[in-house]
Amino acid sequence: MRKPVVAVVSLVLLLLGAGSAHAITWGQPDGEEHPHVVTLLFAQDGVGFYSCSGTLLSPDLVLTAGHCVEGDSGAPNDLTYVSNSPDPLADYAGGGVTGYLAASDHWVPGEAVPHPEYDGFSAFPDTFDIGLVRLERAIDTGGVYGRLPEEGMLDALLTRKGATTQRQVGIVGYGLQGTVPAFEQEDYVRYRGTSTITGLSRSSTQGGHSLQLTNSPGEGTGGSGTCFGDSGGPAFWIDPATGRETTTVVAVTSFGITGRCAGTDFSFRTDIPAAQDFVDAHL
Repeated sequence: MRKPVVAVVSLVLLLLGAGSAHAITWGQPDGEEHPHVVTLLFAQDGVGFYSCSGTLLSPDLVLTAGHCVEGDSGAPNDLTYVSNSPDPLADYAGGGVTGYLAASDHWVPGEAVPHPEYDGFSAFPDTFDIGLVRLERAIDTGGVYGRLPEEGMLDALLTRKGATTQRQVGIVGYGLQGTVPAFEQEDYVRYRGTSTITGLSRSSTQGGHSLQLTNSPGEGTGGSGTCFGDSGGPAFWIDPATGRETTTVVAVTSFGITGRCAGTDFSFRTDIPAAQDFVDAHL
């Protein structure tokens, strides 16, 4: 489903499935900590604009979710613009979104590239919910970029017993920070938080494509979660030996179960052949 949002440019945050396309709830403003995490504004099937998140794997290649680059018709986005600004609409003064995106220095146009087997979650739980954006010009991050994990990394790590600190990820995105009735926080700035991997084998992940994450932080007492607008954003592996976040993107935010950004949510794994073969062909 699609959720209209009243914002500076009347953005629509893209939702698919039973509550997919999630921003970071109970997180913190990111500032310049993740210059390699970007936001997408795009038009699909003649309608725009929608918002997602993503990660720069190189100066001109963005990793994101499949539903962020392909519309319901099965065609790639009509238009896609990408920015790594932590406050991407700070210089927007009105007068038309398309013209603004084309004229603004920090919005870069790109070509949407969905996974060839992505088909609107029709093969669920094998979702193939991964996509790329090839940019027309490079984005400068100071040399910091995301990278894919080794194939099978999560299978090897998550079959071991251990404390939850052994399976944490840093989540980053541009979506909503809360949807508690009747309050909704939609700053449309980059936020960051921490979540915990809770499984690979429950009903929604049995196809092997998805990773289950906690998304019930207890109003700030137990980590963070994702919400509308975080789709395509990264789950960065946190090294349990050091407690430090790495640049390894083990999954991209894909879908959630509830419409209130609570409960559990699911991200598409990047350590599986369906992801690695697709991305490697474009790097």
